[in-house]
Amino acid sequence: MTSKERVQAAISFQKPDRTPFNFWMDRRLMADYEQRFGPAYRVHHYGADVVETFMDLRFPSAVESVYESGTHWVTKPALDSVANAVDLPMPNPDDDFVLDLVKNDRREFPDKFLILDTAGALTIMGGLRRYENVFTDFYDYPEEMTALLDRISDVTARAVERACDCGIDAVYVMDDIGSKNGLLMSPAMLEDWVLRFNRKSIDAAKAACLPVFSHSDGAVMDILDRLVEHGVQVVNPLEPHLNDLEAFRDRYQQPHKLAAYGALDTYGIIRTGTPQDVRTHVSSTFELLGTSGGLIFSTHDIPIDTPQENVDAMVDEIKQCRPS
Repeated sequence: MTSKERVQAAISFQKPDRTPFNFWMDRRLMADYEQRFGPAYRVHHYGADVVETFMDLRFPSAVESVYESGTHWVTKPALDSVANAVDLPMPNPDDDFVLDLVKNDRREFPDKFLILDTAGALTIMGGLRRYENVFTDFYDYPEEMTALLDRISDVTARAVERACDCGIDAVYVMDDIGSKNGLLMSPAMLEDWVLRFNRKSIDAAKAACLPVFSHSDGAVMDILDRLVEHGVQVVNPLEPHLNDLEAFRDRYQQPHKLAAYGALDTYGIIRTGTPQDVRTHVSSTFELLGTSGGLIFSTHDIPIDTPQENVDAMVDEIKQCRPS
């Protein structure tokens, strides 16, 4: 099987020749690996099956930020108040450069499963206003927020529609709506302020007959039913220390409602275990979620202090995971 065929089989709950995979790292660690192994090292050095590509939609974002622990933190947002957002300029989704990287990645990786990553409404608003302001804006400026989120999601959906004509294999909508302790908002509020706007991009993917992936960090079990209702087919990263993977298998995977893209213990075993611990973790996760398809192995952001021996062991063991 090619990588593309392997992933397509897995998310269709068919048995691939081996379980497909990808992984993400702390961006500083990624830069280190790129220096050692070259660009696109996950594909060329490790043999990953998935390539995630991005659109160049230049929404207004932070006026000022600080760089700390590998992340840019917004200190001064682009908007002082949503009440002033009526004339906020939006990017043009029909600009040619918006899809340059998507087209280049399709040409460079013709046999890989190419996923279009698109920021969801909440993520874009976080750059515009900072998240603590966004949460109060829902209450203080509901009409203005609705109008702004409609404008943002219309732009994103149009760009996704165009990207679907560039040979991508899936659309990946990304919004962090979970924390270590549960959802950031009630399911009803998430429906009103996040999911219904992201539905526009999902519908664009569905119109092109492409599968939809959804990303959120944290504990997300309480929103999975709604994601299924909106047309999501694959969830990421499904962190095992925050989500009940057995319950996920029973409620969503065995009925073929949702596949998993992730499921590995990024911050625990992969970071602090021995290489043999990592191998055992990978194989046990495969036995739980992957023997009948429905799994693409991946990590969240592997911490910067993770030994390379553990990364190598993780990938080597993944390649031994072959549904019988």
